[in-house]
Amino acid sequence: MATTEEAFACPICLDILKDPATLPCGHSYCLLCIQKHWDQTAKKGSYECPQCRQHFKPRPVLARSNVLMEALEKLRLGRQDGPDSSVSESPEALSSSDPEGSSGAPASQTGLYPSLPSSSPQLCPIHQQVLELYCCDDKQCICDECSFLGHKGHQVVRPDEERLKIQQELKKVRDQIQGSIADRERLLQSLPQVSQAHKSSMQKMLMDSQAVFADVLRSVELSHSQVLELLQTHQKSASSRVETHTYSFQQEITSLKQKQEQLRTLDSIQDPVTFLNTFMAVGTVDQAGDAAMEIWSPESVISGVRRCLDAYRQATLNLTQTNLASIFRVVNDAAAQVHSSGQSCDGGPQLPSPNTVTEVKSESVKPDAKPKDRASSTATQEHPEKPACPSASPAEASASFCVSNPAPKTREEMLKFRIEPTLDHNSAFRHIRLSDGYRKATLCAEKQNYPDHPERFMFWRQVMCVEPLAGSPYYWELEWTGQRVTVGVAYKDMNRSAADDSARLGHNTQSWSLYWSGKAFSMWHDGKETALSAPKAKRIGVYLDQQSGVLAFYRVSHNQAQEICSVHTHFDRPLLPSFRFWSGVGSSISICELS
Repeated sequence: MATTEEAFACPICLDILKDPATLPCGHSYCLLCIQKHWDQTAKKGSYECPQCRQHFKPRPVLARSNVLMEALEKLRLGRQDGPDSSVSESPEALSSSDPEGSSGAPASQTGLYPSLPSSSPQLCPIHQQVLELYCCDDKQCICDECSFLGHKGHQVVRPDEERLKIQQELKKVRDQIQGSIADRERLLQSLPQVSQAHKSSMQKMLMDSQAVFADVLRSVELSHSQVLELLQTHQKSASSRVETHTYSFQQEITSLKQKQEQLRTLDSIQDPVTFLNTFMAVGTVDQAGDAAMEIWSPESVISGVRRCLDAYRQATLNLTQTNLASIFRVVNDAAAQVHSSGQSCDGGPQLPSPNTVTEVKSESVKPDAKPKDRASSTATQEHPEKPACPSASPAEASASFCVSNPAPKTREEMLKFRIEPTLDHNSAFRHIRLSDGYRKATLCAEKQNYPDHPERFMFWRQVMCVEPLAGSPYYWELEWTGQRVTVGVAYKDMNRSAADDSARLGHNTQSWSLYWSGKAFSMWHDGKETALSAPKAKRIGVYLDQQSGVLAFYRVSHNQAQEICSVHTHFDRPLLPSFRFWSGVGSSISICELS
């Protein structure tokens, strides 16, 4: 056995090889021993085998030899299971040499390798040391020497101490869980009262809202009746004046006919004396004056009343839309706040609220986007918004853009603000044909016969809508065909005639746009792109609340709207829906009719 051990001995430390490594020349050493030896001679730039002196350049990269490891393991097991005759002694010799052997001790206890009890500690197969440590990284038991060699830098603990520590932490967790269960049971018991109180409050609110709308309807009906009464009185007054003039003219006509008859009789008398006597008896005959009557034209009254009624209707519609938007916003914000606070109470992670940007929102921002692609738009830099989630850390706030988002959460809610914008033929690029009542735009190869206009795009294939959108929320949808498309909004005073980015949708400070490249969506503003990971959408919904500074784009499918991204910034004047075509004759954009 001594000869065998010498064959597996390290020539440097003269001990059994530990983590053996074989050099290119064939000699084997402990991996740690040969590395230390070469580290000492590294300044000389010489790496050689300590036995045969063969030089190596560059320094060989060494690794543990699995073949030698298996051979050492077999040698160790063979020595434990059946020691050879070179190291064992016969039972007779042991019995004669052992003074206690005659005392009746079992033979198995007098051998060279007595049998170990079943509860003996497990040894390291490499270093023959007790496996009293545990490597958390490799999830295995190791010995003390392994912790400095093969597991250096790993998290190494003592199992019993780590178990005690974990048990203490688990006890704290159990106590917290028990407390959470008690809290939830208490809240569960109070839920019926809370639900009843909420139900009572909402019933009262429903009654109050009915009363408010009933008052409004009564006010409108009263105004309606008063206007009708006024117009009817005016009509009667006009009719009375007509009747008065009719009677007066009839009396004048009768009187004039009588005078005419007298003059005819007088004219028929031939005798001059009789003529004079008759004329003196009749008296002087006054010359009839011209007939005159002051006539009032109804057109002035009708046009004035119609203007007032149109203004009344527009003001009422604007007031109704603005107040309804405020009511929806209050309800939606309250629901979002309850949802957020509920997550905080549960102790779970606070998820970012659905996407926001100018800050371009997030779930759809690609995680591997380059820093320049994540740049916020100039509007945000000039008008920074405070995070609406004070509990979030700065890192979380920057990653999730946790900003108050008053935009509705469902398509059904957004449809309450629906509009159908009209494409402006005065802004359309000359190769864009408008049809379907200015609801559809198609890119054509031939020029359209448009007149010259200062608002027409001369270089970029773009078109705007007529309606300026300001104040209360608006929502519209569009369908598009082709390879690529750009949808957005812009201020009316955006440049139209230039060939640079000042007239390019999304590439200046006066416009915001969503761009589909054929592979992915991205948000553009002031020439800065924010990459998004939303899937392709052939029907896009656009929500704009100019007053609150919210612009959101949605993927519409199966009557459901899924947010692509949203913008939270400051809009200082009305915006116009705008569109840009790319290459591809026949590409089209259609404004959808919403119901």
